Amino acid sequence: MVLKEIFEGIIVFFSAASSIISFVVLLLIFIRVRPLASDRAIVLTCNTYITLLGSSFMTLIITIYGIYGNIYPSISMDDYYCQLRSYINYVFICSFYYSCSLQATFRLFRVVFPKQKVLQSNYAFIIAIIIQWIIPILYILAYLLRHDFEYHPEINSCWLSFKSIRALSIAMAFVYGSPLIIMGLVYVLIIRYIRRTAQTQQIRENANKRDLLIVKRIILLVLIALGIGTPTAFLLIIYMISHELTSLAYHVQGLSLTAGLVVESIALAVITPQVRKIFKFNNQRITPATGGAFAVQVLRVDGAMRH
Repeated sequence: MVLKEIFEGIIVFFSAASSIISFVVLLLIFIRVRPLASDRAIVLTCNTYITLLGSSFMTLIITIYGIYGNIYPSISMDDYYCQLRSYINYVFICSFYYSCSLQATFRLFRVVFPKQKVLQSNYAFIIAIIIQWIIPILYILAYLLRHDFEYHPEINSCWLSFKSIRALSIAMAFVYGSPLIIMGLVYVLIIRYIRRTAQTQQIRENANKRDLLIVKRIILLVLIALGIGTPTAFLLIIYMISHELTSLAYHVQGLSLTAGLVVESIALAVITPQVRKIFKFNNQRITPATGGAFAVQVLRVDGAMRH
């Protein structure tokens, strides 16, 4: 019982921390980056932070409901809203992974296909973001309609059950597997492009640094995304072999999810130059320049005001 409460306390702390970090970063981006809409990289970063904020906040709400159910056991949490909360949470979780894939794909287009106007157009950019959200909304909706979000009295909340091997296995393949495959392919294509270009023509030093930085970012996103889903996959494999499930299985799943969200919310700020500059310089406003580069305009506090 004590261990269960410790898990729940840590989950609340991690989910609250991730929510606060994501909200603060989004707020600073909206305040400091001008114009925001013309910077595709930072818009994609905001898109990912929205998924982080949504998932962290929904996990926090679900955990609080579970704690409330423990305090007042006479009140049942087994209702449609329990399933609806889990549906919304899973949509944000799935959207997070696909937003990472979208970021990786955007970098692939920017590096490997810079002259393809269709891939660089605003129209394609908007369509890609819309599709990225439609896919998890419709896919997770199938689980809601089939009532696959089962109520678990030990946590007073609804999750995909480990005992429903079919539903959880397909969900893991779609939520975790597909985005990881996409990011892995992007990594391979960028590496091949760098090597092929290096053999045919001389690459400028700045271009080399840019490509290397992009590859490192993709690797980091893949590793973090892989780490979030590993405990769930491990617990599922154990259940498939032994047909036994620890009473803390869903707490371990929630802990791994929220810990990963905290790490990802911090990692995104670190690996995104525009966001990193916001925290590095107090008196600077970041504005996009031509060619996708970013110019930093220093606003001197003690300078004369412009009219």
